[in-house]
Amino acid sequence: MPRLQPVGIKKLTNICIVRLKRNGKRFEVAAYRNTVVAWRNKVEKNIDEVLQVHTIFENVEKGILAKSEDMLDAFGTDDEDKVCVEVLDRGEFQMSEEERQMMVDALFRDVASRVTDMCVNPETRLPYPLSTIERAMRETLHFAPATNKSAKMQALQVIRQLEVANVVPIARARMQLRLLVPTEELAKMQTALQALAEAEAAGGASERLQLNTPEPAADAAAVPMSAIGCHSDPSLFRPLSELARAHGGSVQIIELKASADEALSVGGGGGGGGGSGGGSSTTATLLAAESISAPNTAPSAAPTPPPPPAPQAPATLPAAAPVAASSDSSGSGPATAKPASSGPSACGAGGGGDRPKPPSREERMFKLNLRNAEKGDPVAQLEVGKAFLDGMGVEADVQQGKDWLRQAAQQGVDAAKIRLAELGILTYR
Repeated sequence: MPRLQPVGIKKLTNICIVRLKRNGKRFEVAAYRNTVVAWRNKVEKNIDEVLQVHTIFENVEKGILAKSEDMLDAFGTDDEDKVCVEVLDRGEFQMSEEERQMMVDALFRDVASRVTDMCVNPETRLPYPLSTIERAMRETLHFAPATNKSAKMQALQVIRQLEVANVVPIARARMQLRLLVPTEELAKMQTALQALAEAEAAGGASERLQLNTPEPAADAAAVPMSAIGCHSDPSLFRPLSELARAHGGSVQIIELKASADEALSVGGGGGGGGGSGGGSSTTATLLAAESISAPNTAPSAAPTPPPPPAPQAPATLPAAAPVAASSDSSGSGPATAKPASSGPSACGAGGGGDRPKPPSREERMFKLNLRNAEKGDPVAQLEVGKAFLDGMGVEADVQQGKDWLRQAAQQGVDAAKIRLAELGILTYR
């Protein structure tokens, strides 16, 4: 005998009811359970991906629709699309403990990634790995993210707490700016900038503002303009903008996060020093390194006066070449052949002319994103996919680019879905 099946019952599956009470009336919408938080965090912007139906209910479970006059009283309109947005933005909804924990974990990772992106190690001027920041937040700060605050606001709070706790040396990444002022106002602008730099140095923050030597601006303008390059802490952007406007100029943002090489080139200039001071400091460091490594290129040379080592240089180069060739023939691969041709002996013998070019900013960013992408960071997976497709920092590889974009799309990154759609690859929610 078949079991009796009740009729007229609608089972709610994967439905999140968002409820808003106003003017003594209740208004509800039926949304997908995993998209309401994404909508409120501005991650999901397509309302069709959030709502199951564009209808305002008085009671979703019973299927009772809200009356138009009630919506007019409460919201001033009976347009259901507008009321749906209001209910989604301000309404209350229930979630399971597992969903709440997933949301908190995702917010924690978002805050940590923002801290990593905004800060560097002041000693090396390089960003910290994401795992280092997460460990400091968990073990030292015991940080618990608040779901009612934005990730950016909480990231700024974490940065201040890390500075106070002094667990790891940390500082905001400096911006590279270009101040344009009329040439006739240049002297006054330099005086004001010098005063600002001295005030920061007096407060124990001498590296927050570093200035370069002024130079004539190449931009075509009716009034002769001069340009002053600088590296500044992000908190000084507003004072610098106000100074530039007060002297009839403007501020151009060259880079939001100056690279380590640029920071080193300015580091030798001091609080008000010019770019030439930083460059001479770096050059002196390189020359010192050459003078140290040069004697090691020919350790077997006889202790003769300084002139003889020059003819000895060609003798060391043929000796290094067979080593590289033999390493290739033995099957150890190009990884061992590279250091043989770019080691300190070759640089010292060639007088520094054959020194290998340092990795570019794109290459450094690709390596950093690749490490995070392999750990499952969806944003890093998106950046790695774009880098492979565009050949930025790595040799172009369309197939690998598509694979990384697919992984990011599977974790809900809309930019990855859009890029895949441009390549003719369909994605599904």
